[in-house]
Amino acid sequence: MKVAPVVGTVAAGVAAVGCVLAAPASAAPNYGSNGVFGVTTQPRDGWSTSFIPPGRYRVDQSPSMQPYQSPPGYWFRCRDFPCIGGNIIATGDALRTEPTFVDILPTDVAVSLHNVTLTPA
Repeated sequence: MKVAPVVGTVAAGVAAVGCVLAAPASAAPNYGSNGVFGVTTQPRDGWSTSFIPPGRYRVDQSPSMQPYQSPPGYWFRCRDFPCIGGNIIATGDALRTEPTFVDILPTDVAVSLHNVTLTPA
């Protein structure tokens, strides 16, 4: 008879923990603010530790504390590794004064971020 209250208490505790640890359904992932992200349709071992799915992303300048401003942010879309030189397909800047966007294509191999954060648009 003493087992039933303990089991009920454990079940209630597990349910409460599950509610606390659940992430909000509306939370959009973001990627940044520095580093090279492999595009998930083109994974290549050893070149990146994080991946980003193809799609349209809003580009935001990485935040900084007043009175300082972080260096201007920019991104590279790349056809291969390393994400430099002739492997760069396109580049863009994060503008502080207006929204900017980047379209990451399924054919891209990587995206290199420099002081920017990408959020799905």
